[in-house]
Amino acid sequence: MAVKENPYESFERILYWQHLVLKVMGVDGFGPNFRRSALTYFIVFLANLFFVISLIDLVLFRQDVFNFTFVAVTIFYALIGLGRLAVLVRHLVAPTVLVQSMKTVYQDAVRDPMETVVLQKYTNQLRQCVIFYTVIFMGGVVLTALLPLPIYWWSGDKILPFGVVLPFVDPESSDGYQLNYMYQVSCMLWTPPGLIASQNFYFALSFAIGIQYDVLVLKLKALDKLIVDNVDGSLNSEIRIKLIKVVRYQQRLVQFISNLEDLYSYQTFLEVACNAMQIVMTLFVLHIEFWFPGILIMLVSTFQLFLSCMLGTMNDVKSDLFIQEVYDISWHAMPKQEQKMLKFMLTKSQRMQKLSCGGMMAINMNLFLAVYKKIYSIFMMLQNL
Repeated sequence: MAVKENPYESFERILYWQHLVLKVMGVDGFGPNFRRSALTYFIVFLANLFFVISLIDLVLFRQDVFNFTFVAVTIFYALIGLGRLAVLVRHLVAPTVLVQSMKTVYQDAVRDPMETVVLQKYTNQLRQCVIFYTVIFMGGVVLTALLPLPIYWWSGDKILPFGVVLPFVDPESSDGYQLNYMYQVSCMLWTPPGLIASQNFYFALSFAIGIQYDVLVLKLKALDKLIVDNVDGSLNSEIRIKLIKVVRYQQRLVQFISNLEDLYSYQTFLEVACNAMQIVMTLFVLHIEFWFPGILIMLVSTFQLFLSCMLGTMNDVKSDLFIQEVYDISWHAMPKQEQKMLKFMLTKSQRMQKLSCGGMMAINMNLFLAVYKKIYSIFMMLQNL
């Protein structure tokens, strides 16, 4: 009979591959021994070079609405990549602290059979999420890179995977097309793996919030059972000790969310804004004439926006379940001092910080709907220009 793998070992294996990808690129800001190196600066240089080339292309294609939009959409991806690089490279301590906090959550929980079940559930979900996102993203990249070949065989048209072309290199000429194609493919060798690994770390951090909420609910249920069994008051000291542990665990969760918010708040705003602008510009072009790459762009941007909001909604639901569990505890049967501690915990749980989009709106499905309403408003305004 096969022995089930320890959830912590599975979690470590998932993180190992993400660390490896980022380490090869010299940008493993989540690693405990990360130091900026020549490779780090080289990757940053390549990312900035891509951004500058894209800006030059915007000027060159200002009279061509389709190529201009294609380049603009690509620039937004460049901005997202630069933002993630800033998170990984600029902060030398914060990402490492978050990863260590996740590992502490796992190490503490594997000692309890019920909490281990929670870890197993979330670890399996994290693995599935990482595999799904990686396969979808890399599959899309490979298809994008190979798409020009069947189109050329079918119609004889020479197209490039992305809208960005090297300035002053004519993509219509044979040599110019080959040079631009090789440049774009070379960008695919390092950009998608870095984006995937950094996104997978964000998945792990978001799932860690859910784990801590579920563990808190289990601890509260165990505390409530202890209170019910405390008929003669002989368990008062044990109740106090368990309640103190629950309060401290809650404080650790509050600190974890605060650290994650500090690290990712503005990056989330940047990604939401970029995805929204990609959709708006693509809709405007599609309104003029059918544009096949635009359909793909809209699907990818919507999926990315939905993914972030879905993770936020998942943690909002977990937060509400935790608050309900605090309400349902047999507080009336607790000693007066412990009742005060429970009241403090309830007050804190009602004011729990949530992951936000630049500190303006919580990341959840309400944000997704609000962004799409704004996209529609901007699109209608552009139609009337």
